[in-house]
Amino acid sequence: MPKNLTVGVGSSANTTYYGDLEIDLGYGIRFRSYVGFTSGLDQVGYGLLGQAGFFEYYKVHFHHRERRFCIETI
Repeated sequence: MPKNLTVGVGSSANTTYYGDLEIDLGYGIRFRSYVGFTSGLDQVGYGLLGQAGFFEYYKVHFHHRERRFCIETI
């Protein structure tokens, strides 16, 4: 996979690997996106969901108290 150094997440210089990925969230929600993977987020315990290729197609509602979220197509 192509790689580049990123900053702003995890430590100061993270090697990030990029590629196209098909993501299937179930319930008919499936899309392709250009994504990046880095071990710089390992200490945090979660990944980041970027805007390009997702939020322009899906509306997300976060219900923090119930610890759940809902995804709708736009």
